[in-house]
Amino acid sequence: MRIARIIALLIIVGAGNLLCAPSWALFDNYGLDASFCQQPTLRSTVVYIDDMMMADGQTEWATKLATKLRATLTPGERVSVVRLSPANGQSKEYWSGCWPDYPAARKAALANQTYILEQNPLDRIADQKKYFIRDLGAAVTRIYLDSKRPPQAVGISAASPPQKQILRALASDEGRFSDSATTIRAIVYSDLAENSDLGSVFQPAPAEPPAYGQRLGSYLRHGVFYDYGMGQDVHGDPAFPERARAFWNAALRSMAATVIGLGADLNVPNTLPTQAYSWPVTLTFDGQPLDGRLSLLVGEDGNLVDSSLGISRLGSAALSGTFKCADQATACRLEAETATGIATSAPSELLSLRGSVKALAGKLGVRGQNTTFALKTGESDD
Repeated sequence: MRIARIIALLIIVGAGNLLCAPSWALFDNYGLDASFCQQPTLRSTVVYIDDMMMADGQTEWATKLATKLRATLTPGERVSVVRLSPANGQSKEYWSGCWPDYPAARKAALANQTYILEQNPLDRIADQKKYFIRDLGAAVTRIYLDSKRPPQAVGISAASPPQKQILRALASDEGRFSDSATTIRAIVYSDLAENSDLGSVFQPAPAEPPAYGQRLGSYLRHGVFYDYGMGQDVHGDPAFPERARAFWNAALRSMAATVIGLGADLNVPNTLPTQAYSWPVTLTFDGQPLDGRLSLLVGEDGNLVDSSLGISRLGSAALSGTFKCADQATACRLEAETATGIATSAPSELLSLRGSVKALAGKLGVRGQNTTFALKTGESDD
């Protein structure tokens, strides 16, 4: 009865808002305008929600997610909400929509136009953003309501963990990654408590990490991964965060994905990318040329966000640093550091490249050592 009353109240409020709306809004469908999806974009975002994490009465994770998305989405960026079901290793998309906004140049052009029989599109952005958050919230709420359990049932004892096939659930959504030509930012709300025939974070790591991409026949190329909620429902294992981080770094790397943040908090940077660049690369390793890809998303200040370097047979790593050009085509300089070693076992490596937007050349090396590897890009894809 309580839910019925809430729904009835929402209908009454909605009708009142409609009657008070200006005349042009009487024909508005009060929904998210799909035309924002027609803009060229630099990145897309997919939100994965582990349905085994849904504890009755605990929803602060959803508020944190909505707040972060509002602060970090770019104009027209597509966001998809996907339910992960680790109990059976499957996934299902619940909703997809594009962030209603325009780049600065487009906003300036629209502001200078005259509108007589139609509304200035800029005047609708604020309402459109409300519709976006409403629809996003509805999808997240549906997953929560369909799978919530008492908090005590959600908790995991490290001594007897349940089966969780998170790797298979992610791999089941591989098509999203194989079909993408741009970076996919994957934000995962999960404890990352993998415990399946593929491997377990509750067991010591094998000497040689399994090649999960090859074993599952799935690769998450173009994906940069953030997780929050890691281990928050796991009890009785102080070493869990360290083992989980090592397990997932190796697992996602073997599936051609790039790990940027794994932890209890949602550590997604607030830098908004304004430019995207991508080059095929060649790294000279022990005298042998190895192919790979350099992908950069760059903010207005030149800082990198969601950027990566991947080399075949060696793996990939997230990049932090700057990419700046003296003009639009020449005198470009990339100064970056990898989040983990690619060509060495060092905790990180330095990447320094020079050239034009079309092609760069330089080296990958270890800080304070003479260990360096020549690296050059091919013709830019952009």
